[in-house]
Amino acid sequence: MREQIALSWQRSASSGLEPAHSLEQSALRDVDRRSRLLAAADPILDRMESMLDGSGYCVLLADRDARLVDLRFGTRTLRDVVFGVGAVVGRSFTEEASGTNSISTSFELRKPLAVRGSEHYMESMKGFSCYGHPLIHPITKRIEGVLDITFLESEDNPLLQPMLAHSAQDIQGRLLEETRSGEQRLFQAFQHASARRRGAPVVAIGDELLLENTSAAAVIDTVDHAALRSLTDESIRRSGVIDSVVLNSGARALVRWERPVSGTGVVLEIDVLDEPARRTSAAATSQPLCVVGEPGTGKSTTLARLTAARAPRWFDAADLVTTTPAAWLASVETQVTAGADVVVKNIHLADAPIAHRLHALLKSARGWFALSSSIRDTSTAEHRQLLSLCTDTVELAPLRSRRHEIPDLVRGMLAEIGSRARFTPDAMRALIDHDWPGNIGELRDEVMGAAARRSVGDISEHDLVRPGARGASSRLTALDAAMRDAIVHELARCGGNKAATADSLGISRTTLYKRMKELGIH
Repeated sequence: MREQIALSWQRSASSGLEPAHSLEQSALRDVDRRSRLLAAADPILDRMESMLDGSGYCVLLADRDARLVDLRFGTRTLRDVVFGVGAVVGRSFTEEASGTNSISTSFELRKPLAVRGSEHYMESMKGFSCYGHPLIHPITKRIEGVLDITFLESEDNPLLQPMLAHSAQDIQGRLLEETRSGEQRLFQAFQHASARRRGAPVVAIGDELLLENTSAAAVIDTVDHAALRSLTDESIRRSGVIDSVVLNSGARALVRWERPVSGTGVVLEIDVLDEPARRTSAAATSQPLCVVGEPGTGKSTTLARLTAARAPRWFDAADLVTTTPAAWLASVETQVTAGADVVVKNIHLADAPIAHRLHALLKSARGWFALSSSIRDTSTAEHRQLLSLCTDTVELAPLRSRRHEIPDLVRGMLAEIGSRARFTPDAMRALIDHDWPGNIGELRDEVMGAAARRSVGDISEHDLVRPGARGASSRLTALDAAMRDAIVHELARCGGNKAATADSLGISRTTLYKRMKELGIH
């Protein structure tokens, strides 16, 4: 076996992929038909389709995430065969999802590659041979996708490779033209917005273009550029509004954004707010309160802020590890009976009998109380009954759903320890791009570790541990994040029972295990 193929097999196996795996076990994702890549490739694909008409060949195009975005077939028979193995628009063709083939491995190596018959890692693909050619943007030098010709193993033709290379070069040339044209239209949209807003802050952010008027330059900096880009990168929507963004200066702003040219960049209109954005607050309410969220989302910090005016007595169900249930419940009962305000953290850690007893205590409480839990719906009726006592609920979103808050969080963490270090824009961008499965707690560990290693001066991306272990390309899309949240929620509701979770979600256990691995659910 060729070295390139052997190494690809090793990568595929180490990712947990089995040769008997089916492509249909990988999720389908939406495709933006207005993307810059498709705009550049469409006429070239039309030409290739015309040349291959009636032959046993097909052309596949994958995007910068190695996801299929277009397929063209020489015959209907070949189309049925290719569709039969699960190769359809929206399917992921990374090595983790599809093993060794000319799309995934060309994407991994950033080099043209032929993969023939038995060299494919997955059994279902061994009847095919294919040629793949990466599409590298002439300006940014980033990989924009992979162009591929696939055929039955018996149909190999050495003339396919030069034709593929020529077509790939044409697409790359059109990408350059599209970029220049798109940047011109982005510039025009920026000028129009600046004139309409009479000098109020306006920013345009493209792949290789950054424009800002004078008033924008006075309120935002390079860290803000990364945070603002993160707000719009994962969305295929053409426009949107974010009602509260904390800028690097500490000021809060309302941001409206529009993508005038799909795939090219965004124009953002920024309004600095005269007053800080309102935070959800229940400090003055007389109603019982519950704060829920994934581990590390800041439930204790939020509870401390919301209950500061009350000075309640705090209890933590995690203490049940070091004390007896009777002693712990007795302490809670003493305060509740005396009419004191109480906070009970981490109620999901209490077993059903303790949750039942706690419900009885709080139901008759004369004072105010608040709870926190790492799950919204717990696995037992006793926990659900306990949560039902709370009239007000604050649900904390995971950090991956509010990446734009990361610069403000990092500044606060550094201020807590009096650190004089600062994160460079590239380092801050790496923090924003990371998925943070451990949420704010994991981010805090990273920030504190970096600050301890470099107490003064600049903290660069090379000083980071977690973001360096996973590239920005591993960032969850909005769809992936929603899928991850649904699985985590259902696992919690089913008490960690994977069979019940898979049945509830309408998928097989094998698919559930695969999704959990892909989405970092432990």
